[in-house]
Order: sequence, then structure tokens, then C-alpha cells
Amino acid sequence: MDSARPILHAFGGVLISIIAVRIFSFVSKGWRYRTLMKKLEKMGKPMPEHSSLLGHLLAAKTASEELPPQAHSTYILDRIGKNMVGNKNGPPAYYFDSFPVSIPMLIIRDPYIANQVTNHAQVSAEKPESLKSWFEPITGKGGINLFTQNGQEWKHDHQLFLPFFNNSNLDATMPSVVEQMLIFRNILRKRAQSVEMFRLEPLTQLLMNDVIGRVIFNADLGNQTYGSHPLTETMLRQLRLKFAANNVLDNIGQLNPLRVFSIWNNSRILNQHIRNQILKRVDAFRDAKTRHEQLEFNSVLDQALESYYSEPGRKQSDPLNKEFLDILCAQLRMFFFAGYDSTAATMSTCCYLLSKHPGVLAKLRAEHDSVFGRNIAACPGMITENPSIINSLPYTHAVIKEALRLFPPANGIRMGCKDLVLKGRDGTEYPTEGVAVQTSHFSVHRNPEYWPRPLEFLPERFLVAPDHELYPAKGAWRIFEYGPRNCTGQAFVMKEVKALLAIICREFDFQNCYDEVYADEQIDLANVDNERAYLVEHGAAHPRGDFPCRVSLSGYVPGDA
Repeated sequence: MDSARPILHAFGGVLISIIAVRIFSFVSKGWRYRTLMKKLEKMGKPMPEHSSLLGHLLAAKTASEELPPQAHSTYILDRIGKNMVGNKNGPPAYYFDSFPVSIPMLIIRDPYIANQVTNHAQVSAEKPESLKSWFEPITGKGGINLFTQNGQEWKHDHQLFLPFFNNSNLDATMPSVVEQMLIFRNILRKRAQSVEMFRLEPLTQLLMNDVIGRVIFNADLGNQTYGSHPLTETMLRQLRLKFAANNVLDNIGQLNPLRVFSIWNNSRILNQHIRNQILKRVDAFRDAKTRHEQLEFNSVLDQALESYYSEPGRKQSDPLNKEFLDILCAQLRMFFFAGYDSTAATMSTCCYLLSKHPGVLAKLRAEHDSVFGRNIAACPGMITENPSIINSLPYTHAVIKEALRLFPPANGIRMGCKDLVLKGRDGTEYPTEGVAVQTSHFSVHRNPEYWPRPLEFLPERFLVAPDHELYPAKGAWRIFEYGPRNCTGQAFVMKEVKALLAIICREFDFQNCYDEVYADEQIDLANVDNERAYLVEHGAAHPRGDFPCRVSLSGYVPGDA
């Protein structure tokens, strides 16, 4: 025992040193961020009342208390702006210090300023380092993925996957996507035989999990048909662990040792599932090359393997090196999360809004009649045979854009720099050095200075001529953002949602059941625009309650609209 004491003392000394370094780093960062905010405050820059100890956390707490339960943080940021003196709609931008939850941010609420961010050569391409810790539970150790990478590292990995998103390959994926949507349609047909209420979004999530299984791994996960696939269940468990402790008040939960261990252990299992899928595709890839066969389409994984084995000096028989395998696991985890979560929410949101606006639904159905003909059952086959046909749906496209305007699933964030000083239309200057620059899509999309009748669901906004009052201002619609770091998968998202609406909207009617589910609630919805389906925090922003509804066969006869 005595011989072990020096080792234990040494270990204890190292542990104390590590803790001391971390405490010093934490205190140092806090002092640096608070000093920066105080400097900006003395310069008269827009921000809530600032505390040297708590930053703007008290302002966030006040805003949160003015909102209904579980309201998404985007409402908190919007309320903070509206609570500031001088403008009933709030300033076009303001500084927000929420350390230790995040680094200081400049919150952009005006597209005129947001356009300056995405037009700047450096800032438009730079993501904050702090994003890595946010993504770490999702994508694995280090939180490194296409969302968080910068510089040459991002360019290399972006080029690795970019060919998947060319239009011809996306069209080639559509038969597999339609196949999964027909399973979803059959599920709705069974639901239509019952008068029971159900929640739509869990079904759209299962649909998108199966779609993502095909387009990422070229694998049939069978979530809609056979129950949750082990890969899907492990990924969803990882997301539940991450988002169970991801709001401002519960953030300390991320320090819980049991939670930290659970995230680590589940992440390890998830990586094993993904490696199994990778090795299966490596075998299929080599077999296809040996037989000189062409794959029906390149999945994200297939494209990464194609790029990897096309590098000079690499043989098809070579195993994947560990560094590439680690990168591939992280990126595929990111694609899985990004590919299913927000798209599933958008599908549900579209159905919800169409249930509330029968006039819009009638126009949508008329467009589908004109493009696909009077035989509703023929539509899926027409998309499979000619995927580009869904490009002939301008009104459907506008419906999706308007749904995303009102219910944006995320925000845009970049890292500021010394030589970017943003300027508002009133001449106010906003230095960005040392702060993350976050564009609040929710605030921009509902800004009455840029959107006439901002709370109304008006798809026509995206179809009118530039001289029309409803025509959107430049950069006022920002779902996929602009510049070099815009959303790589935006074209595929729009194809997926358009295809789904084309397949189901003439056959089914959705009855919105929010009033029924929340009939007895006694909460004030004024600060969420009196919207029962207000956005809540769960990965991407999702409509509250997963869209409770009933579905019935519409009885719609094409041409009778």
C-alpha cells in the first residue's frame, strides 16, 4: 500500500492541476466576455441592461417568463429585442451575453444587416468554435462536422460529399424516396379508417428516418414497416440525451456525470452501427466496381467512398484508414440528424397550415391536377419515372417557402471579425470582433418592415411580380442562408417535401385538433402570436404537440375545385 501512495499523490496532483486549469480558463473567458460587453455598452450599442455577474441572463429569464411553457429559445431572443426601449418591434440588431451558456452574440433581426454578414468574405465562411461543443453529442468526439468545420478542413470534406447533391443524382434518388412515401401514404389510409386522433410528426419522423437510411447509407432501415431499426433507435436515444439538458435553465444538467457517461456510451454504440453500415457499402462498392456495374444512385456514403478511392495512389482493395473512418462516422451522424429532423417538422407544418387554410389547399390541389392529371393514383409513378416533374409545381414550392417562413426550424450563425462592422439603415454601427453573429430567422421572417401582413399564411408572396407589395425584400427569406456556407441539401429538402405534398394532399384531409387537445389550458399565447402550434425546442424547432390531428379520405375529385 505504501508503494502505491506516490502514484496516488501524483495522480491527485495531476487531477487538481487539470481542474485548476479548467477553472482558470472558465474565469478568464467570463472576464474577457464581460469586459467586451461592458465596452460595447459604454459605446451605446443596443443591448438589454447588462450585469457584470450575470450578463444578460436576467433579460433572458424575464423574456422566458413572458412566454408559454417550452417555447423555443428563438422566442426568447425575439422577446428580448421587443422588450428593449425605443422601438415597438425592437432594434434591428442587439448584443446578447449569455456566458457560460454561449459566447457573446450579436443577434440580427433585419435582413439589410443580415445580407452584410453573408456578403463578407471571411465572416460568411466562418463558424464559431463554440458550435463544436454543441454538436459533440450529435456527431461524436470533438463535434467536428460540416456545420462546425472552417477553412481548408471544411473545403476538403465539403468537396467529398458535394457530388451527391448534384441535380441528376438527386433525381436518381427520388424513386427510393417515393417508395418510402407510399408506405407513409398507406399508414395514413389506415389512420383514415379510424376517427381517433393521432400526432402526425412521429409518423413524418419515421418516414424521414427511412428516407435518410436510403440516401445516406443506401440501406433499408424499415422503421415504418418493421419498427425502429437499431441504428435509428441509437441515434434518437443520443438526441434525447443531448436535448434533455440543452435549454438555458437546465444547462447545468450537461455536467451530470451519469448523463456524460450515457452520452459517451451511446455514442460508442452508435459509431459501431454506422461502421457496420460503412463496411457493408465498402463491400457493395468494390463488388460493383469489379462487375463494372453502375449503382442506381450514389448515396452520401457511396459518394464519399467514390471520392476516397479516387484519390491518387489509392487501390480499391485498400482498407479505410482510421482517420477517414472517424471523419466519415462524424459526418454521417451529422447528415442523419440534419436530414431527418427539420424536414420531418416541415412536412408536419405544411399539413397543419393547409388544414387551417382550405383556400390554399384548393389552389394546391388544382396545381397538382394540372401537372399530374386527374388520376390521383398515377402521381407517385409519374414522379418515379420523371423526377424533374416536381420542378413544375411553383405554387407547391411557394406553400413550402411560406410554411418555412412562419415556422423556421433553425437560425444562421457565423463568427465575427475585426474588419466587419455592420451598419443599420439608421447608421448604427455594430462591431463583430469577438462575438458570434446570429441571424434570427424567426425575427427576420416576421419583421413587419419587410413582410406586409407578416402573420398571415400567403404563399402568393413568392409568386408576385417585384413591384407587388407582397414581394419579399432581398434576403428577407433566409431558411437556407446565403453565401459559401448556405445549406448544401436545400434542393433535396424542397424535392422531398414537394413530392410528399403531391402524393398525399389530394387524397387526404387533415383536421387540426389543437383546440381539442389544449381546450383546458389557461396560458397566455399573445407573445407567440396567439399560435397554439408555437415552436418548441427539440433539435430543430418543432410545432408544439407534434401536430395532433385526424385524417380522412378527402373525396376530392380532380377538376372539381
